[in-house]
Amino acid sequence: MKKNEFRILVAEDDEMVRDVIVRFLSEEKYPVVVADNGLAAIKLLRLEDIKLVLADLRMPGADGMEVLRTALRIDPDIAVVLLTAYGTLDTALEAMKEGAYDYIVKPFVMQQLLLVVRNAFRMANLLEENRQLSACLKETYRALEAIKARGGCQHGALSRDSIDKIKKSREPDIIDAEDSAVLDRMTSGSTDENIKKYSSLINDLKTGE
Repeated sequence: MKKNEFRILVAEDDEMVRDVIVRFLSEEKYPVVVADNGLAAIKLLRLEDIKLVLADLRMPGADGMEVLRTALRIDPDIAVVLLTAYGTLDTALEAMKEGAYDYIVKPFVMQQLLLVVRNAFRMANLLEENRQLSACLKETYRALEAIKARGGCQHGALSRDSIDKIKKSREPDIIDAEDSAVLDRMTSGSTDENIKKYSSLINDLKTGE
């Protein structure tokens, strides 16, 4: 995920604080949308592809806790950071138990906010990589089942890219022993020959569909 795809919702009823945050994040090249109350924030969550929410804990219409709960119902992977004063710190800690990503105590410096935003951005990228790995594993399993059903390694082997992905899958023991043995047979020999055999196998599979 690129930075310009990491859309941030700033929900803050204090205009001065809101404007400072928006200007700072915009200078850091993050796309930002704003809400001046909780209800407006909830509406934007339903309309926009938001990756991170910076929400004041106390706002008119709906407070930060309501924004948090709504955000997580819409997207369990969304990061919600609550902006709180010392007097509401206990509530912020309770919000962490309900799934908030983090909280920041007012007054805060912009570098503190930037650190939290960067960490949330890294987390979003890790989640995206995990989703891609999961999709890759499903594709690999389907290919393995098709290959085994057609008699195993004599029908072809995997490409160089597929081999690299499979190696990553084997490290945490995601692929079982039987599939691993099939892969050992399939990935032996010349890589160029494997690529040609795998291409032939794919064509056979498509013909047989």
